[in-house]
Amino acid sequence: MTMKQTAHAQHVVSSFKERLPIAMCNDIGEEHFDELELLIESAISAAVLAEMEKAADKIDKLAHDVRHFAEHFD
Repeated sequence: MTMKQTAHAQHVVSSFKERLPIAMCNDIGEEHFDELELLIESAISAAVLAEMEKAADKIDKLAHDVRHFAEHFD
């Protein structure tokens, strides 16, 4: 995970905790909030990786098209 993803996940959990009553935060406990943070980090990473794969596929197709154009250039 990158530091940006970790920091964003921490921010999301902190924002969530601010919306809950203190008693509820205490009932949930830090261990569960830490688990929530990891789940959020994982979700961010999965989304980033999926987009990177799409970008890599586009680059691969572009390289193929350029190579084909160069081979058939008159």
